[in-house]
Amino acid sequence: MASPRGTVDDSLWLDNARVVPSGSTYVPVDDSATGEEIARVRSATSEDVDRAFDSAARAQRRWAGVSPADRVAVVGKAADILEGMADDLAVTMQAEVGTVASQVRGAQVGLGLAAMRLTAASAFATITERERIGGSEVVREPAGVVGAITPWNYPLFQVALKVAPAIAAGCGVVLKPAEVAPLTTFLVAEAFAEAGLPAGVLNVVCGSGASVGSAIAGHPRADFVSFTGSVAAGREVAMAAARWGTRTSLELGGKSAAIVLDEDKVRAAVRHTIASCFGNAGQTCAALSRLIVPRHLLEEAEDEVRAVLEQVVVGDPFDAASTVGPLASREQRNRVAEHLRVAGETAGVRTVAAKDVSHLTRGWYAAPTVVVADDPGAPIVQEEVFGPVLAIQPADDEAHAVELAEGTRFGLIARVWTDDDARFERVARRLRVGGVIQSDAPTAWDAPFGGVKDSGYGRERGAYGVEEYLVPKSLQRGG
Repeated sequence: MASPRGTVDDSLWLDNARVVPSGSTYVPVDDSATGEEIARVRSATSEDVDRAFDSAARAQRRWAGVSPADRVAVVGKAADILEGMADDLAVTMQAEVGTVASQVRGAQVGLGLAAMRLTAASAFATITERERIGGSEVVREPAGVVGAITPWNYPLFQVALKVAPAIAAGCGVVLKPAEVAPLTTFLVAEAFAEAGLPAGVLNVVCGSGASVGSAIAGHPRADFVSFTGSVAAGREVAMAAARWGTRTSLELGGKSAAIVLDEDKVRAAVRHTIASCFGNAGQTCAALSRLIVPRHLLEEAEDEVRAVLEQVVVGDPFDAASTVGPLASREQRNRVAEHLRVAGETAGVRTVAAKDVSHLTRGWYAAPTVVVADDPGAPIVQEEVFGPVLAIQPADDEAHAVELAEGTRFGLIARVWTDDDARFERVARRLRVGGVIQSDAPTAWDAPFGGVKDSGYGRERGAYGVEEYLVPKSLQRGG
């Protein structure tokens, strides 16, 4: 099955079929490596959003009556079907997002399939759990009709994190993918239909956040809205949903810090943090975009940065030699360039190393850059760049390191580099973030993921992700 290209008129997925939206507005989709248009997708209208919610509401009542085991089985089968589409998925996401060949199979296709299979593995026990509280028994039921709004940085993974648990839980879904990268979503919808998902349970509407996203967030038939994206857009979603008292889950931005506590961890921390910050060209909300090191080890850290950046190759995502590809859009490239311009004019900020991308005259490339920022209030420290830009902050001691890490409005994740378990927990418990990882420990993908403060609220992945799409009901028995 080939990925869609050219003009996509039938861009409304309704009742398990492609339908042409009622409007005549199109959104261009660019090849991130060349800047050339590869598709024009017809946008949905508010009337189309109404149709999608009507379809989801009708189907949801029937879908909720299907056994949890059968619902979960559909998710697992859809994952198997998508695995068979891996080549199409990879090529589509390389073009839309710019993920390089060495990363697209794992970071894009692999993570998306893993999210679906984790849901299939954990959902049944979560959905069917019963809790006895005195004479009452607590059961879990589907949240109802879900409005899901996803970003462009991980088109399959982000859709899977919302759609898979919602479907397993027995919800109907109205999904809006990011207008920058909508093409992957058509493959997902087709896979679920082939897996046996009844018509109307999953509906897809395309268009901008300002029009279609707002219509979903503020729709009176939405029982729950799950959004992943920027802080500003998340606030708009929450306010629109609040009009109807609709529950929301927001997974927003991050300015996550890697904190070096052990002196012998500096070089490993630099390499790991740059890989995190530059992966997917920095277009990751959980990227470690700050590195906090002991001040007396700053020179060692800078030397390691220069050595690592010599190995970075910025180029065409389809070139096997490239380690960093382009950003997903012209707008994002311009935002990153503006962040770097401001950093260059900010007192207390200096560049350690940067790659030259002036030879890349086509596409949306940004220069991978590492700076040292001795001012904790500098914009490059405080603001999410969402590009391959790392800020190093020197710390005087452990208490100062924690103060620096806590010095932004974000609270998504952190990584603490120490072999001392007691020290790790002491520091981790002082950080107001959604999760903390020790040194180079691998990410536990079935552990809950989400943030606090401006990084949002609600959790995704595994059993905690399924819980978001369920509501408890108390059954008080007599006798």
